[in-house]
Amino acid sequence: MVLPYIFRRLLAVVPVMLVVALFVFLLLRLSPGDPAAILAGDAATPDQLAKIRQALGLDRPILVQLWLWLRQLLNGDLGVSLLSGLPVTRIIAQRLEPTLSLTILTMLFSTLIAVPLGVIAAWQHRTITDRTVTVLSVVAFSVPVFVIGYVLMLVLAINLEWLPVQGYRSLSDGIGPFLRHQILPVLTLSIPLIALIARITRASMLDVLDRDYIRTARAKGLRESAVLSRHALRTASLPILTVVGNGFALLIGGAIVTESVFNLPGIGRLMVDAVLARDYPVIQGVILLTSALYVALNLAIDLIYLILDPRVRYQ
Repeated sequence: MVLPYIFRRLLAVVPVMLVVALFVFLLLRLSPGDPAAILAGDAATPDQLAKIRQALGLDRPILVQLWLWLRQLLNGDLGVSLLSGLPVTRIIAQRLEPTLSLTILTMLFSTLIAVPLGVIAAWQHRTITDRTVTVLSVVAFSVPVFVIGYVLMLVLAINLEWLPVQGYRSLSDGIGPFLRHQILPVLTLSIPLIALIARITRASMLDVLDRDYIRTARAKGLRESAVLSRHALRTASLPILTVVGNGFALLIGGAIVTESVFNLPGIGRLMVDAVLARDYPVIQGVILLTSALYVALNLAIDLIYLILDPRVRYQ
């Protein structure tokens, strides 16, 4: 039963990505703005614009454009940037490291902090600890990301001068400079994510702690830490895993703001620059990449469900 389940999940990815590709193609083709005018400049003549449209294939019927674009996409070719003339795949590859490092570090830090907080809040239900975690979670999740970023920048970087204000240092420059430039953006994205994961963990643990097998485990004399981690948390892990996976989507959206605030040369900043310049191939490439990552992440979560709860394969 495992292989058919995996096959169905893999098969479901194909129409999803096709719908995303069609949406991206139509959205940019039907949006205002002319790529030929962007390339030619304000002083271009109608004949020059017509030649550029012909070179880009914009003079062909939209169905022909769609077919040629999909065929190009299947060959791994995302096109060429209208502004720089470089392949979109190369441009995206150059911007992946800052975004991936920010996303991975944020998710690791948030999960390591939020899950224990949620477990403790559920264990100490209706106490001052539980109420404190709940109130802080609501407040942290309500504050916009850019506000958190500017406050942290003002306090930690400008007033205390503990950390650099902006910029990015690669891992090749050393682990110390890399981490110093990551702390502020990671904290900025982690605060609302910690609040979300902690609230889901608390709710899921509260549902599990009232079950009979938890009372049985306690009656057998197991230590409370073993009951919480080995029995309760394992059962409650499915909703937590889901929200952690969806948190990556929140990080992708939040990275656009955070990378702009802290001047990080990542995918989010690339997307903002491409939209402002109407660089359609780059916009298409970034949207397709982030959509593919999101779909792949959800597929991985579905497969991890098989390990945590074997009953999933029969559904």
